Amino acid sequence: MSSVRADNRSGRASEALSASSSHLLPFKEAKAKGWHAALSAPMNRRPRVEPQLQNNNPIIAIGNYDFRPSGTVVKSIEIAAACAKAGLPVELWVVRDEGALRARVPAGVPVFETGSAMRLHNRGLDLALNIPALAAALRRRRPTLFLSGGNHLHLAARIALGLSGRRRSIQLGARASNSAHHGKATRWQALIGTWSNRLKFGGADFIVAVSHALAAEIQTALPKKSVGIIANGVDLAKVDRLVSAPFAHHFLDEQCDRPPLLVTIGRIVRQKGFDLLVSALGRLDDIGARLMIIGDGDSTKIAALKSLAEAEGVAHRVALLGYQDNPFAILSRADLFVSASRWEGASNALIEALACGLPIVATDCPTGNREVVEAGPYGTLAPVENVEGLANAIRAELKTKRSKNEQRAGAHSRSLDRCLESWVKLLEAWPEKFVDQFPSHLADTCEQPWGR
Repeated sequence: MSSVRADNRSGRASEALSASSSHLLPFKEAKAKGWHAALSAPMNRRPRVEPQLQNNNPIIAIGNYDFRPSGTVVKSIEIAAACAKAGLPVELWVVRDEGALRARVPAGVPVFETGSAMRLHNRGLDLALNIPALAAALRRRRPTLFLSGGNHLHLAARIALGLSGRRRSIQLGARASNSAHHGKATRWQALIGTWSNRLKFGGADFIVAVSHALAAEIQTALPKKSVGIIANGVDLAKVDRLVSAPFAHHFLDEQCDRPPLLVTIGRIVRQKGFDLLVSALGRLDDIGARLMIIGDGDSTKIAALKSLAEAEGVAHRVALLGYQDNPFAILSRADLFVSASRWEGASNALIEALACGLPIVATDCPTGNREVVEAGPYGTLAPVENVEGLANAIRAELKTKRSKNEQRAGAHSRSLDRCLESWVKLLEAWPEKFVDQFPSHLADTCEQPWGR
């Protein structure tokens, strides 16, 4: 990418925004001052591969804690890859350069590890411990834009940028990935969620949410800020390639009169509600439904889930598959996808299930699930944290015969290509902040917004 003068950058920003005027909120013209010619030396003594950039190129840094399997990390890698393909100088910043998704980072995207040699086992505590190291990295490398990839990083990024002494020259973007309201919230819990949003997003120059409902939630907490939407997308071509890949499991051995097979995807954490789903399975003894859980978790949470399955008498009908690089081969062989989440932002797994032709049962949690399920409709909504209600929704949806082709068509309005194109246009224009006010001018970046 060659050196660009300020007037050229302004022209590119205007061109990018006018080309997508029906999909993106307008932005103020981006400032071109303060771009830095080259990267500084690395922060610590660990060997690093330094990207070779030409002079006067700004740097987009996209941050996460590590590369553990999660929708947030997947999207950050996809956004970075799309930016690199478009010729934008981009880096992935992580506190810890580790995790199963590290292998998905393309060769053209440099990875910069900000964490110090000292570390704590708990992710939240280790992230807090390394805020000064992130501040030092920002001060030293001076990206023009730091995009915080998920909710876990927003507050740490805000504090680190303040400590760096570079607040005026580094823009801070926040990709809102999850609701701060966790399931059935009391009045005080709702108030805490509002203050959490203010802390996480109050210092951002621009905010992009992954669903309409999440944007509204943040807007309520921060009425003076405008929030844009870029919905998650799925790589339909990749799904089509991988659905027919072989996958063997004894749950799939029976060809005729097989009991219903349910599948769910996510990290084994409280948010995903797998405990509720296992308990709901115990209410489906009469149909012998089986459950496959795709996702990793720490050993304590996995042991607790296994103990619950034993207590419910369904251990023989639950398979914990761990992380799977190709979940589509499993989804395509199941009868129903179930999301029992207590809260979300916008579930990638729901869209992936649709792309595989699966009907859906999802809790009506904050936020995003309703937008997907009711758009078709493509499934059944269940009450949040209600085992009986979840079991009843599963039973009802299994009796509803939905067309696989119609389910697959539901994923087309959220193709990955469209959504990554929106991210590239946004980051290429170097937005200072959104200028239109939510909700009157709120526009989804997908060509066919759901739920409208």
